Amino acid sequence: MTRHTTHAQLAPTATMPITAVPATAMPTATMPVAPVPIPRAADAVRKARADRRRYIGRLRRRAARCRDATRSAAEAGMSTAEYAVGTIAACGFAAVLYKIVTSGPVHSALNGVIVKALHVPF
Repeated sequence: MTRHTTHAQLAPTATMPITAVPATAMPTATMPVAPVPIPRAADAVRKARADRRRYIGRLRRRAARCRDATRSAAEAGMSTAEYAVGTIAACGFAAVLYKIVTSGPVHSALNGVIVKALHVPF
């Protein structure tokens, strides 16, 4: 015949003597027990709303940073193209001025001004 153990035999009895509990675990008059706060539903809702506002704020700031980065990249390309066109125009203007200055009449006029300036008495 087999011996069966019942659930009641395995579980601790509710009539354990107080002396079985360690003395440090028992509350005394010098050790007050603080009540455990029970979270209210309104506090949980308030916390969830605050968390959602923080999350949405972070998303908006991240989107603004991405938007600013793409705008500055697009503007950087435009300004580079504008500088390229300006440089080409300046080179063309310099070539025209060089041709004008090295022409015969302008060359002789500038030469006369320089000779006159060098022979000024002090």
